[in-house]
Amino acid sequence: MKLEIKDLNVELNKNRILNGLSLAVREGEFVSLLGPSGCGKSTLLKTIAGLIPVSSGTISLDGEIINDVPAYKRNTVIVFQEMRLFPNMTVAENVAYPLKIKGLDKGTRLKRAEELLGFVRLEGYGDRKISRISGGQQQRVALARALAAEPRIILLDEPFSSLDENLREDMRQLVRDLHKRFHMTTIMVTHDRQEALSMADRVAVMFDGHIAQIGTPDEVMGNPSDERVAEYFGSNAYVKGIVRNGVFTASDGSGLTCRIDRPDGEYDLMLNVIGNVKE
Repeated sequence: MKLEIKDLNVELNKNRILNGLSLAVREGEFVSLLGPSGCGKSTLLKTIAGLIPVSSGTISLDGEIINDVPAYKRNTVIVFQEMRLFPNMTVAENVAYPLKIKGLDKGTRLKRAEELLGFVRLEGYGDRKISRISGGQQQRVALARALAAEPRIILLDEPFSSLDENLREDMRQLVRDLHKRFHMTTIMVTHDRQEALSMADRVAVMFDGHIAQIGTPDEVMGNPSDERVAEYFGSNAYVKGIVRNGVFTASDGSGLTCRIDRPDGEYDLMLNVIGNVKE
């Protein structure tokens, strides 16, 4: 399912949250949204899902504008950090709930729930109460429930942020495996730079309600579009200099030179020191 967003503006309480944002996501692609708190990442997910109205601009799925399509008809699913499972239901009943909404009989939906629990490595957990399983297991139940809805696009809103590092790594691998198995178009919001860079086909870096750069992990790390994107991924130093015939020479007398594919002229060379890439 191809997603295309053009010149999207969203206002909440008269505050502009998304500002002329454009984004195209290919069918079956995994895109991570990165950016500082308040830049509009989660608002973008909720707007795609139909939970927040569009002020102007368009959201299209496979060429069909869905601005006015209600959330329950978009067949997009969000997995939130909080998971929002039903505590009065068993694990299998939680997973099967989207199928119940679709009108499938109990036997069919519980059978499918058990299949999906196998995909998320929770075989045999179907009869357990939600309160009797761990946080990491609950996150897997939430993923299985999302898959049960057979969404055209799955939206992940910081789904691992409440888990410890070992569980996070396990869940990252699980999500990547599920993404490949079901070939789902996936968009994930995260504050963890390493998480985004290691999981996504492309990374979109957001500031102030718009996308500053989108590209492969190597592109956004190795060729940032501007200083703000560069600073987001590490501590940087800048050296003034001149490029002549494909060679940069520092102007400070340090003797620093390097080959660079740029036209002749004056430039600032960015030296990136990558440290801890978590928010």
